[in-house]
Amino acid sequence: MNWSRRRALSALAGGLAASVAGCAGSGDDGPPSPDARDRQRTVEDYELERVRSADAAVLFTQADELPTPVESADRRSGRPAGTHEHVYVVSGDDLDDLTFGDVPEAARLREFAAATDFESASVYLFSTPVSACHEIRVQSIALRADGDPDGDFCRATLPADVECGTDDFDTVGLAIRLPVAQESVSGHSAGTSSSCRRPPGRVAFEATVTPADGGDGS
Repeated sequence: MNWSRRRALSALAGGLAASVAGCAGSGDDGPPSPDARDRQRTVEDYELERVRSADAAVLFTQADELPTPVESADRRSGRPAGTHEHVYVVSGDDLDDLTFGDVPEAARLREFAAATDFESASVYLFSTPVSACHEIRVQSIALRADGDPDGDFCRATLPADVECGTDDFDTVGLAIRLPVAQESVSGHSAGTSSSCRRPPGRVAFEATVTPADGGDGS
């Protein structure tokens, strides 16, 4: 049975908000602390490819085989249907190490990543399950002091005229091309907030800026 967005909000106001917000691995982290924010620079000029699979399909994984997505019937565990994944790709070899799903949405993410010139750019891949009545937005992408990305995402309610099923889940996938090349990855992070209230702004990042330690940022 399809409900309007307003009725969906009422049904989802309880445990679902927590489960969707927590699907980013580290949970609903909210905005970073002021000290952490001071050590980051926001990337403003990234390129974005966004896909959405209505079948809660697995889009990509770092494993050799695609995992089995959590089914809607298993939501008593507190986990939404689908799977969550995020990875920072800095080379063609990194991309070849990933396993992509056999769905058009996964192919679009891979094609976007494969078109990257890794001599001057890198790609942050992110996927997460989301209820059919919501969408995932990029709140900010920042680079930490070591050059690795920190992705802040948020969950927003779809417009009131969108019909959606409260028991249905989709998979949202994002490929974010950053104007920064990296030789290796020491770590990266992702956090998803249950609302899209923006945190205090960070210092804008420009790819030509030389880091304070004198390095070239690569």
